[in-house]
Amino acid sequence: MVSRVRLVADPYPPYQYEEGGSVRGVDHDIIKEAFKVRGIRTETALYSWDECIAQVEEEKADGIFQITRTPERVRQFIFSHELRTAATLYFKKKDLCMALDGSAEPFFLLLDHKIGVLSGYSYDPVIDDLSGEMKVEKQSSEGLLYGLLAGEFDLALMDIGVAACLMRNLRIEGLDSVPGYEITRQLYVAFRKGLLELAVLFDSGLLEIKENGVYDGIFRKYGLQYIPSVR
Repeated sequence: MVSRVRLVADPYPPYQYEEGGSVRGVDHDIIKEAFKVRGIRTETALYSWDECIAQVEEEKADGIFQITRTPERVRQFIFSHELRTAATLYFKKKDLCMALDGSAEPFFLLLDHKIGVLSGYSYDPVIDDLSGEMKVEKQSSEGLLYGLLAGEFDLALMDIGVAACLMRNLRIEGLDSVPGYEITRQLYVAFRKGLLELAVLFDSGLLEIKENGVYDGIFRKYGLQYIPSVR
């Protein structure tokens, strides 16, 4: 019987981060509780994304979390059931009146507005292919928020949980999201090939904490509310 699982992820508050010498965060805690109900302890270490992949490939870790499915990765790993859906939204100053009705193409929203994005991050082809004149790259999510406040751009693309956490911790006010548009991604835990039993145990534990309210309670603990996207 498996008693311990070694996991890796890259730092991404509020989903996984170090505090007081320990790893915590929404995704970390969900995974910890899902394994806990199956009597399995978790050990989590945070590295750069490339190092996380290497840790699993070299069998120094059993799995990696907050990962998306691709055909290449499915051949490489055993994927869990969906951990959660991540939502990336446009954020703006509250005094900027703007909304999408859900039918408009995002490109038309951007024709008259400059957008702030994270450097090196892929959103979707519409955003990634924008010319340099239409977007400003920042090295951090904090930089996106401060750039938006300073008027360097009109819109900033950010994960909804990251934005909420930073605005709360940095006491930033006067910003809100643009209704009617979001980019969603489904996130998973990926285990090394040969660890199917571990993946099955995790999936059953994940289902249990979703049914007993622990899953939603973890989001509330971090000041968030999980609303799955309709697909």
